[in-house]
Amino acid sequence: MKIVFNSKLPDAASSAFYHDGLQRLHNISFFDYEHWHNYDVALFMTYKPDLEDLKAAKTSCPSLVTAIVDPRGSWVKSYLEYADFLIVDSIEMRDYWAYTGLPIFEYAEFPDLKVHKKTYSHEDQKIIIGYHGNKIHLDSMRNTIVPALERLSRETEIELWAMYNIAALGRWDRNMPGIEIRHIQWSMENYYEYMARVDIGIVPCFLPERNWSAILDMPLLKKFNRYRKNGDDYLLRFKMPTNPGRIIVWGLLNIPVVSDFFPSAMQCIDDGKNGLLACSSGGWYQALKRFADDPRYRQLCADKLTESVVENYGYDIQNERLMAFLQGQFDLGQG
Repeated sequence: MKIVFNSKLPDAASSAFYHDGLQRLHNISFFDYEHWHNYDVALFMTYKPDLEDLKAAKTSCPSLVTAIVDPRGSWVKSYLEYADFLIVDSIEMRDYWAYTGLPIFEYAEFPDLKVHKKTYSHEDQKIIIGYHGNKIHLDSMRNTIVPALERLSRETEIELWAMYNIAALGRWDRNMPGIEIRHIQWSMENYYEYMARVDIGIVPCFLPERNWSAILDMPLLKKFNRYRKNGDDYLLRFKMPTNPGRIIVWGLLNIPVVSDFFPSAMQCIDDGKNGLLACSSGGWYQALKRFADDPRYRQLCADKLTESVVENYGYDIQNERLMAFLQGQFDLGQG
């Protein structure tokens, strides 16, 4: 079986992460747009220029098995007819595209980091809490995680280290009294330089920017609202491309994690055993405090998370599953 992976945007984060994982396969080539008949399988990233290449490849070589990788964007639906299967990075994305009837393979994508072992001790005088990811997730912390951090800072000396693409997106303009915030430009090197030094990793999800609970509780709407009859239902929002990658990174760096509620998080985290899940401000405060107060518990959860990530999400493991999927779905030889 011969595979080719193509993307006209190789430096985009998703393209780069998939490239890093797939390059471990012995039977894969990259960025070949002319020799479709030399391959059994062609993988195309989700960006519109790539899907135009998908269309051209499938039209000129109908026997070629084709896939859209990381399908997101309003234009994707126009190209589904040229795809034989989809590669998605999460249960959320798998569920969204299930209506297509196409075979779907889950392949988590994340920075290809080496496992970094860390030791936690009572000698730590200051707790460093770390974040990596998109700036928009920092903005979504304001109603839950920010109050939890501010409350914790009144009892424990903490810093927040936030790594995101400052050069492209600008600086997060939040000030938290009593908490030093270090803004770090996203780069692969800075995972080791900065993120590997934090004590607790956090994974906020993209929750509603507005307080929809308060709106639905307004007298005019309350009698028509069957979902908040008692005022204690949760209203959660997560993006279709939400994925476990940010959790996986903390596992590779051997750092305990607190994460918002979302489906991928509940796949990765066995609450209380290899990490902690939270949603409300009170829940986030309790989870962060539990880790901050107990370095032995941080060590236990960090080690368990690292073990789980390596066993379930390592790129070599995922590539073995991908090959088995292709052989089973399309009767392709191992090559």
